[in-house]
Amino acid sequence: MKKLACAVALGAAMTIGGAALANDTLEATFGNTVTATAADGTVVATYHMSSDNTFHLSTADGMMNGTWREADGQICTTVDGGEEGCADLVDGKGVGDSWTATDSSGTELTFTIIAGM
Repeated sequence: MKKLACAVALGAAMTIGGAALANDTLEATFGNTVTATAADGTVVATYHMSSDNTFHLSTADGMMNGTWREADGQICTTVDGGEEGCADLVDGKGVGDSWTATDSSGTELTFTIIAGM
């Protein structure tokens, strides 16, 4: 269940403003790492997004794969065996940028795009 919440959190991570297709923040994640960090500094999830509409999610519970799609200014993620979750995309973020968002359980997380995988 934590893995599914983390996958949905990625969608929640991109909730600052609408965007057109080819969102620059989403493009900045390709080939890089996105971390989700709790208020206490613990990295709770690491995402590796690919331009082929797949992603890999690492949590303390292990690794999970999934797919993503962009539609109407939203990112929709589905972990293998899970349900799809969608959220508005953030625009204007690149490598080195961070922003906060609240996951589906109400926990505020800080998301950061880090260069490289």
